[in-house]
Amino acid sequence: MPSLPSTADIVVAGGGPAGATIARLLAGLGFHVVVYEKRAFPRHQIGESLTPQVLPLLDFLGVRARVEAAGFLRMVGHTVCWGSDQPRTSYYSSDHSRQGLQVWRAEFDALLLDHARAGGAAVYERQLVKDVHFHDAGVTVHTGHGYTDARFFIDATGRAGVLARRELRQRDPVFQTLAVSGYWQNAAGPTGVDFANTILETYSDGLVWSVPLHNSLRNVTFLVDWQLGSHIRRSGLSTFYREQVARTPHVAGFLRHAQLALGPWAFDATWHTAITFADKQFLLIGDAGMFVDPLSSEGVHKAMASAITGAAVVNTILRRPAMTAHALQFYDESQRSTYDLHYQQSAQYYQEEQRWPDAPFWQQRATSHEPRVTSHEPRTTSTTVSHIALAPETTIALRPAIEGPFVELREAMVTPSYPRGLRFLERVCLPPLLRAVQEHGALERVMRAYLHTPEGRGCPPEAVRQVLARLYQDGALTATAPDESQSD
Repeated sequence: MPSLPSTADIVVAGGGPAGATIARLLAGLGFHVVVYEKRAFPRHQIGESLTPQVLPLLDFLGVRARVEAAGFLRMVGHTVCWGSDQPRTSYYSSDHSRQGLQVWRAEFDALLLDHARAGGAAVYERQLVKDVHFHDAGVTVHTGHGYTDARFFIDATGRAGVLARRELRQRDPVFQTLAVSGYWQNAAGPTGVDFANTILETYSDGLVWSVPLHNSLRNVTFLVDWQLGSHIRRSGLSTFYREQVARTPHVAGFLRHAQLALGPWAFDATWHTAITFADKQFLLIGDAGMFVDPLSSEGVHKAMASAITGAAVVNTILRRPAMTAHALQFYDESQRSTYDLHYQQSAQYYQEEQRWPDAPFWQQRATSHEPRVTSHEPRTTSTTVSHIALAPETTIALRPAIEGPFVELREAMVTPSYPRGLRFLERVCLPPLLRAVQEHGALERVMRAYLHTPEGRGCPPEAVRQVLARLYQDGALTATAPDESQSD
């Protein structure tokens, strides 16, 4: 067993996608980063479906080429039996060029952790973080084999939440979910371009999620109401799992000649968020901070995105302590915004399934939380707008934002729809654009003025016109009469 470092700048507990990502980034910024991972990699982990949204994150880390060379299957969309027993398929792009990945997490996670090592992070496997003690001088992290004094601690331990479980976690009362998962050998699947697509099928007691993998296995995971745990204990997990397979005819059709090769396992898939995501000495990232519905296939993306944001936050706290409050505000707001967005989207999806209105699983999820309604309806008009002004509730204000490896205070557009502030829209910088609106009013003059600003030089005029139209549709701008506008 290697001796553990007595000191470090930052200790990261957990070597999954979130932990590996933030360790790589912070080590690259010159910090002495130590990663403690309780298991030896490669290790099994569920959650294999990565939508195309993860690709820019892999680019940012400089690891996309290695991931794409690993041989993982690529899917072009997803197929659902939702609201109907007839399958329908949606694609990420009409020409199938936009693709996601169905990854075997044992390989994918090991690849990311090796990337963190190569970037300078010191990784110690089979090291379980047992306790974290905060004090004026920093933080002391205890494992079963020693301790490390550090300036900062990052909890990336997933649902285990070595720090999050210290009364920082809030379990959602609506999406109380149990996942039951297994892997099948010799399973069939869709033909043609859809062969690797993610499959979702609903039934009265829940839904099934299934993806194929490059190692010839097919993951079949059921999401059911937490209360069915008592039924599982009575019937046995294997019996319960096979009973659910028989109740989902579309997925069961692919398993007709297959054999259950691994599992089944059951685990808690209840949504949770955090009372506090960060403080001046710690950060919760990935599933340690929040866990969202697996049906979104956004778990890994969400975890890595929180780590990328978190790296800038930690760098700011440790190197620009005067900005600590703003960095913490930015991280807390970004995580809550992500959770709220997933929550509202899932609530809307569940409401679309109307076949079993009296079934507890669907009744709870469809009626317990209404989707958020924006403060205004998008404008639709055939009238040509020639003169514009800022809507009464649209302002330009300082808001924390990531710029390079730091959280900075920068001007942003603030509206009821964007309370956190929005600085860019389709690469158009909004504060100087809004000032052009305030000064000129006439649409064509606004565009010319913005295109002559440092931020607007080289921007395609049509892009500016489209952003102005979007802001008008969203209610951030309002139409005015020509004589009410400013003139040059």
